[in-house]
Amino acid sequence: MFFVILIKLSFRFETEFIEEIVKDIYRRLHVPLLQGFQPLLIGMKSSINFITSWLKDGSSHTADILTIYGIGGIGKTTLAKHVYGLYAHEFHKSSCIEDVSRVCDGKFNGLLDLQEKLSSDISKTSSVKVHVASVYTSKIENAVSRKRVFLVLDDIDNLDQLNALLGSKGFHAGSKIIITTKNKWLTKSCELFKRSAKPKNTKHFLQGLNTNESRRLLCFHAFMSNDPMTGYEEVLEK
Repeated sequence: MFFVILIKLSFRFETEFIEEIVKDIYRRLHVPLLQGFQPLLIGMKSSINFITSWLKDGSSHTADILTIYGIGGIGKTTLAKHVYGLYAHEFHKSSCIEDVSRVCDGKFNGLLDLQEKLSSDISKTSSVKVHVASVYTSKIENAVSRKRVFLVLDDIDNLDQLNALLGSKGFHAGSKIIITTKNKWLTKSCELFKRSAKPKNTKHFLQGLNTNESRRLLCFHAFMSNDPMTGYEEVLEK
């Protein structure tokens, strides 16, 4: 057993290996991988309940895709990562690919790096790094067709990103994919939806906070409490 661990570590960063061990323990114990309290989840209870219900719905014989859309900075990423942390352990394989647009725009081989991470997460096999997007797409397609997976693709802004990360051959039944984007039309325009057996697609619009929720969020950051400090009530309203 120790020899096997050494072999695996020789191909991967130690932090990645530790993270895999932690996830596997949570998965075996059937305990949610909870995150610390996040003030940015204020006002998101109904959205969390909606996505939880969507995740728990096992009636579909195809893959289910949820598109979370809304303006930039509204909390789409925070919401998706929170739900991923709670339920990733319930699937055979899972992967959360963050800041897709930023990575692709900021680095020449950014999309290849994201494909490599996704392929590694869902296949867990060491392989020689390639430099052709279509090769990684094929690896991803093979992996997602065999096992029920849970994917989060965060901040998608064009079809090339979706096609490279999702492929076109389809997912194993019961798989769940969350896509966060500013453009709700993107999902159904990708290659995956040109198949005869299309996945289900649900859309969730993330709205802004109401007055009370806005007050709570501001108070948390300004005063580290649910209420303003004495003398700051008028300033808070402004």
